[in-house]
Amino acid sequence: MLTVAQALELDVLVGSRCVGGSTGLDREIKWVHNVGVPDAANWLNGGEFVLTTYINLPPTQAEQEDYLRAVAQKGVVALGLAFGRYIPEIPPYLCAVADEVGLPLIALPYQLMFVDIARTINIQISQREVRQALYIQQELTRLVMEEDGDLSDLALTLAKLLNQSVSIENERFEAYAAVNVADVDEARRYTQIQGRTDPRLIRALEDRGYLPQIRRTLRPTALPRMPDVGLEMERILAPVVIHGEIYGYLWIIADAHPFSELERMAVESGATIAALMLLREEKAQREAASERAEFLSRLLTPKAAEREDQLIDRAARYGVNLRATYRVLCIEGIRPTVRAVSAIERLLASHRYIALIGQHEAQIVLLVADQPDALRVASALVAGQSAEPMPPRIIVSSPIHGAAGALHALGECQDALAVAARLAPSDPLIRADSMGYLLALWRAGSQTLSTNPYAEPLRALRGDDGADLFHTLEVYLDLGGSGIHTAETLHIHRSTLNYRLGRITEAIGAELGDPLQRMNLLTALKLIRLFDPDPR
Repeated sequence: MLTVAQALELDVLVGSRCVGGSTGLDREIKWVHNVGVPDAANWLNGGEFVLTTYINLPPTQAEQEDYLRAVAQKGVVALGLAFGRYIPEIPPYLCAVADEVGLPLIALPYQLMFVDIARTINIQISQREVRQALYIQQELTRLVMEEDGDLSDLALTLAKLLNQSVSIENERFEAYAAVNVADVDEARRYTQIQGRTDPRLIRALEDRGYLPQIRRTLRPTALPRMPDVGLEMERILAPVVIHGEIYGYLWIIADAHPFSELERMAVESGATIAALMLLREEKAQREAASERAEFLSRLLTPKAAEREDQLIDRAARYGVNLRATYRVLCIEGIRPTVRAVSAIERLLASHRYIALIGQHEAQIVLLVADQPDALRVASALVAGQSAEPMPPRIIVSSPIHGAAGALHALGECQDALAVAARLAPSDPLIRADSMGYLLALWRAGSQTLSTNPYAEPLRALRGDDGADLFHTLEVYLDLGGSGIHTAETLHIHRSTLNYRLGRITEAIGAELGDPLQRMNLLTALKLIRLFDPDPR
């Protein structure tokens, strides 16, 4: 980058001086160009340092003033006007217009050769860009070479190199790192507070074709302002790609000035470095996950009691005290990949919660201390995965202690999941310690139905004509035979409930007022629900 002020310090411009528009001296020169026509603005792109002589200007003062305004509007960064041969000095009215539009007006001694000025400055620009490109590559490469370099360091380095605010997010648009160098807009403030991109903005990027384009091309794209979803400043959004798969996104606020090719290169290089960092991080996570899986395989075996002290000491290295009370959590519905385990670890860390997390038999398993907020953390795990097409389920064991108890707790989780799949298939959080006798019935097995005297009458009641009666009976028995609570739960009148209960009594030949018969009926009904599911 070479500014107008820096160019004036070069030997090739000796004797030159700024006589107007000095507020624009910090503008970057893209190229130097010599023009010799009075309608120069029509032949320029913007970003040029234009060189000309007085005889190439329009003839009248008004036309010359319009000339300056036109080139300024076109984006010319400076106008060099030769003096000393055709005019003794730069006319004051041109200096006044230059001040008005903020266009640096440079008085050039007529002895200076335009060709020398153009060649020297253009070479300077090219060399500076090459040096800057090398510097950017060196700085970014240094981050990869440093073992402790992470995404926070990358965000800070990019922010300094680009002088723009930067954030790095995972593929779910959850923030890894962010650095702000100036005022930000509503969208960035949301990310700072919530730790993720506003879902409204994500939907807008999807609906308006920007995310599909990124997934198709795997290249950065420019985002215009979208004030309706909080994006009040333009962005560059670059995907972080590993093996053809998007692992995250790099956001650059690009509102201060249009990005140069060099800056775009820095963004793409930054995304590549982020990918390398994530690969390195994933490798470390994979190794750690393998160690944890090996530990869990030893812990979750019948022989764990024989290695009690050894397993307890090893668990302590992961921050879990097996001598104290703990719970086992199983996550159903999420493939136990390294990325999934890492996402859960980040979520737990955000709650300042310590857990041993690993994979066991194609399932994610956690060992967590039995603290008062253990179930709150389990709920947070469910909520944190709510964006999945099929939301996962978290199964929480009863409190246990000792290494030998882990296998029992895992079995309890598996049994609780089987029971919930039949009796509460939509519940995302399953607590084994709230299932009580249902777990005992499940463990008793389906053979208990064959000798139960109420099984056949209840199956008949569940037929096409009695489905409402079967459900009414289940609610009535679940509520301990309370007619008031049953009517309220079913949203029916007491007389309607009494009519149904009368029909049920006739159909199954049981006395619903007898507590023992109600208990036997409830046992038989739940056994049918568990082992003889309704074919409808």
